[in-house]
Amino acid sequence: MNDDGELRVSLDLLGRRRAPYAELLAGIAGDVVARFPPGDGPVLEIGAGTGQLRGLLPAELRARLVHSEPSPAAARALRDGDGGAAVLRATAEALPVAAGACGAVVGLCVMDAVADAGATAAEIARVLAPGGRFVHLLDMATLLEQPFARLAGSALVPIPNVFGDPGDHEWPLDIVLLKRDWLAGLLRFAAGAGHPFAAAFAPIFAPFLTAAAAPFDVATATSAFKAIASNGDRRRALAAMLTSASRLAVAQGHPPVEPLPFHSGRYLQSLLQTTFTGAGLTIELSEIVARAATRPARADEAGFGYRSLCLGHERLESALPRRLLTGAPADAPGPAQIHVEAGVFAFVARRPA
Repeated sequence: MNDDGELRVSLDLLGRRRAPYAELLAGIAGDVVARFPPGDGPVLEIGAGTGQLRGLLPAELRARLVHSEPSPAAARALRDGDGGAAVLRATAEALPVAAGACGAVVGLCVMDAVADAGATAAEIARVLAPGGRFVHLLDMATLLEQPFARLAGSALVPIPNVFGDPGDHEWPLDIVLLKRDWLAGLLRFAAGAGHPFAAAFAPIFAPFLTAAAAPFDVATATSAFKAIASNGDRRRALAAMLTSASRLAVAQGHPPVEPLPFHSGRYLQSLLQTTFTGAGLTIELSEIVARAATRPARADEAGFGYRSLCLGHERLESALPRRLLTGAPADAPGPAQIHVEAGVFAFVARRPA
């Protein structure tokens, strides 16, 4: 499958994941643009894909939208799917728009995927009219390449958070870091003790441990992380084996596990704040915005009373969890009902007037 085909498959998958939360996501998008309205002139979308953000925005704003998208297949699907959509073929780093022409620039899950965040911020600043705003929404997990590139030389190994519920934090705690030398020592111990942790996970972690002082390969790290994170059985196996091997090793005098938290969403927040401040824009909003509603349960939600989506972390529970995204207490849903929440990282930066 070519890159365009893979992109379409990925966007279709994201569309299915968003579907149970569509009304809440649209409500969040509408609230943010109402609170931080665009200036006069066209509203330019970067990385439009096949129109995911267009479907969430209010009708009056859709009428002003001009979309930009580098993928030919995605741009064609957006044009074909909505006869009123104006689409430009362009990357976010090189927008075919005159300086100061846009009342706003918007994007959905784009800034973690651009090739050059600094160049993108500078280009957005260029096309914004004085007083114009950049509004970026992130409802899915960030791509891993940028944070893993930062971690590559740190002597730390990123793994999915298998030590607790990522949703127990304001920002989903999706990644924990293990010291490279500690992990290497635990695998050696497990191999010597005949513990299954070594056989099951030594091949996955081997690329991180070949040379303690050398940076790991970002592509390999990303692939290894996804191989665990995307497989529930493998996540559970890692949690169980890592815990039992660590306990056995501690009893023999080895140091205990000390996982370090790493929120990929917070990493993107820091990157955006630094990058857009450096481009001369003023940060007006940089936080998770959440909404909730209780509605009739769908057929595939039978037996569940709660579900949520926050930066790609999804929960589907029989009862309300200890921590809600909105932070507000909620009544238990009635029979055949489900309490639904959505959390979005909303970032707004304004070009000075």
